Amino acid sequence: MKKKLLYILLLPVYLLLSQSCEKRDFINGTPSPYIAIEDLRQIHKGDDVQMTAEKLSEAHMTTGVVISDYESGNSPEGVIVVQQARPGKLHGIALKVGSIASNYGLGDSILIRIQDKQLKRQGFLLIDGINASDIEVVGRASSFYRRNVTGSAIYQRPNEYESTLVKVVGGEMFPRPEAGQTFNGVKRMVNGADTLNIRTLASAPFSGMEVPRNINVQGILLGDPDKEGIMAIWPRYTTDIEDISDPEIPGDLGDMPLIFTGYCADPEGGDGNYEYIQLRANADIDFSEIPFSVVTTNNAGGNQPNAGAPPGAGWATGGMRTLKFNLTEGTVRKGEFFYVGGHQKRINGANSTQITELNWIRAIPYATSGGDGLGDANANILANSGHPSGMALFVGTNINEASVPVDLVMFGGTGTVTTIDSVNNLGYRVANNDHYSPFHRETGDAQPFFSMGTNQYRIPHFLPANIGIFVQLGGVFNTTLRKWETPRGYNGHILTKQSSASELEEGEFITQQIE
Repeated sequence: MKKKLLYILLLPVYLLLSQSCEKRDFINGTPSPYIAIEDLRQIHKGDDVQMTAEKLSEAHMTTGVVISDYESGNSPEGVIVVQQARPGKLHGIALKVGSIASNYGLGDSILIRIQDKQLKRQGFLLIDGINASDIEVVGRASSFYRRNVTGSAIYQRPNEYESTLVKVVGGEMFPRPEAGQTFNGVKRMVNGADTLNIRTLASAPFSGMEVPRNINVQGILLGDPDKEGIMAIWPRYTTDIEDISDPEIPGDLGDMPLIFTGYCADPEGGDGNYEYIQLRANADIDFSEIPFSVVTTNNAGGNQPNAGAPPGAGWATGGMRTLKFNLTEGTVRKGEFFYVGGHQKRINGANSTQITELNWIRAIPYATSGGDGLGDANANILANSGHPSGMALFVGTNINEASVPVDLVMFGGTGTVTTIDSVNNLGYRVANNDHYSPFHRETGDAQPFFSMGTNQYRIPHFLPANIGIFVQLGGVFNTTLRKWETPRGYNGHILTKQSSASELEEGEFITQQIE
């Protein structure tokens, strides 16, 4: 009976088998008969490989747990996929077994005799020529490892993730699906700056499911057999696909319903999980009904993807370049300040005043877990020096390269090499606010990106570094007309470890609201 499985630990029998697959262990001078899947995959350098005893360093077997489900109706024909867990690692491999694929069920823990078989790539890496006499079922697992990954991570380390269970959060179907379009066949999904295919056979129970605009999807990751260089996810069950499309935004929300009013990009000591951003509401908002998202960017020269160059997909680039906070819970009243940032919730780094009493709409341990569906783990999401950095606010939680923010603040150096490519239209799209405009306000010429045309405003980095400065973005905003009467300026308010939470929301340099 099909059921949703918990992805925790494998059965002890599998762990025992996994532990036997160490890198070329020799005990009393005798080579181990097992080779780890991780090591097995490294044998393939591009051409087909006959796996002789010499190639296998005298091993002749490997182990794994079957993660494909022939009965689900959505597996490559004649193929089963196994994955193998070792301490801190997870790798998988596909086995081409032909008509006997239905003999092996989800969770079977198996030994596979691989000596003299062929290792080849047919879109994805597989072991060819496996027959029933080469496989021995030795146990059964009821739960499996599964990793949440981004498109950026997949394409940076495809050999690590291929043939394993993955979940990609925050994908946008591209092109935008038409009404009635179903998953049957191959559908494209964009996650950050990267494209992944979703493969669905007509025999899958969800093949007739209508394609939503935005999804979370989990399944087996394989190289696409028909598109070299593209990775594909094979969902197994209807529950592997979650519709996370943003709701329609009410038309009476008005311009600039939320605005950036301050940030702490360089708290004293290590920055990881201590950076935070302050916003203020110009309307009453229940984020469970009307979601928003805040995306940060750090364009340090070595940050991937597109290191040292403009972002490949603007605010949706992901990796170490951009990171997203989804604002989907909590409420804020007109005039209230609220915060997003690191889960430590301290005013000036480690061992400083806790500010948990403030209205935190979203706080995550971004230094270890990454962002909400966009952005890899990063200990410094707002730069302290060098290339420009900043933050953008979006209505909804699903963004792509073409998404336009409703507010924007940029700060940092004056260089443009990591922010704009006017020829290829690559860069960070701007909001229409007090300092930026998608069109030149005098000539009407298009200037959709930061560092293009008149969109040059950036707040400088504050010195000295690493003392803890909260940058107050003082301005005057008319909540009736929804416009800036006085554009935002900036003031560096020096914090101490003992600073109080009230210092963030009081004083002459905070953003003022008028009716």
